[in-house]
Parts: sequence; structure tokens; C-alpha cells
Amino acid sequence: MPSKSRSFPTWGYVLLGVLAFAGFYFVKNLGQRTILKAVLGEPADLIAQAMSSARFSSRITSRTGRISSKNFKVENLSAKKDSLVFRFLLDGERANATIKLWMTRRASGNWEIVKSDTLFSK
Repeated sequence: MPSKSRSFPTWGYVLLGVLAFAGFYFVKNLGQRTILKAVLGEPADLIAQAMSSARFSSRITSRTGRISSKNFKVENLSAKKDSLVFRFLLDGERANATIKLWMTRRASGNWEIVKSDTLFSK
């Protein structure tokens, strides 16, 4: 009677591959939005929209080239959470762009970008 080999089954490798892909996809696409939502609450959607539109803005990409990475930082979060200064960095092929947003919560409860500033560097 032939003995059974105790090797890892093929379906196990497929399952590990699917789990690795799902983890990568979550971190790449949903991870940043989830972190923003957890830290900032309501203004996270507005910030995510500003970040994604900045990556494809022709005004920015004409000076930076293709955007290869992005980073973000919350600068001043007031105790009342009614104003916010947010900075995100876009690393491009030719130059980098730093975009600073000043946000405030209006009386209606909606968040609005009051001012933005873009700084380009090599």
C-alpha cells in the first residue's frame, strides 16, 4: 500500500495567494481611507477626494510628472474639531508637490476647504 505524502495541498497555496492579494488590495485602496476616517471622522471623505483629484490634476502633473507616491499629515486639529490644517505630499518623477489645506466646519455641519496652497520642489 503506497504511503500518503504529507505535503501542503495545492488548494492551500491558492488560498494563501488569494488572502495575500486581498490584504494587498485592502492596504492599497481602502487602507488609507479607513485610517483617515478613523483619525478625522467626517472630513475624511473631503480630504480623500482632494487627494485623488490632485494626483490627476493637469496643473500639478505638468510640473511633477507621473505621481509615484503620496503621504499625508494632519497638522493642527483643534480641541473643538471645527478647524483642520491638513498637508499631503505627492512625489513625482520630476518634482514633488506639497499641498496644504485649511478646512473648517460651517454652521450647517458641513466641512469646507477654505484655503489651499501648493508648493513645488525638486
